[in-house]
Amino acid sequence: MPVFVLSIKVDLENVSSLAPKTQSVWVIDAKNGQSDETRRGVTISAGDDFEIEGSRGTANLIIKFADAKEKSTCRILSSDDKKLKKLKLRAVTDDNWTPFLAMEARGMDVLKVDLGDNFVAASTEGTIFDVDLSDGDWADYDEPNDLPVSVTNAITKVEVLR
Repeated sequence: MPVFVLSIKVDLENVSSLAPKTQSVWVIDAKNGQSDETRRGVTISAGDDFEIEGSRGTANLIIKFADAKEKSTCRILSSDDKKLKKLKLRAVTDDNWTPFLAMEARGMDVLKVDLGDNFVAASTEGTIFDVDLSDGDWADYDEPNDLPVSVTNAITKVEVLR
């Protein structure tokens, strides 16, 4: 089963780390692995756990594409999952590409993941903020430390882990 890794690149101002929340609900675009049928705006959460028919396994998302014989499944991988091999999912701490989310899919491809309000940021002085990157940018003010804080120019890419 392929593993789809989402990486992000951002500009940080007075932010020491940006990380996904532990129980995020992600909105994805998924494509049937056997045709061009695409579903946009599908939600997936690590908190959801569905039994896969005819299997002992579970998935965080099960989709039945109209032109597919079998249901497609997807599951969010934890950062210590052996399927990630040497790849380390981590918080964003600089302006380099940072892998922060991975999904294992069967029968479908993950095309896009919307960032939404799924993040927390720590200012360089340690103040914690909820961050919404729906528009690609976020800004606030760390009042106790008299600092502007921002995450801007967020861009993402989805790659298949080989």
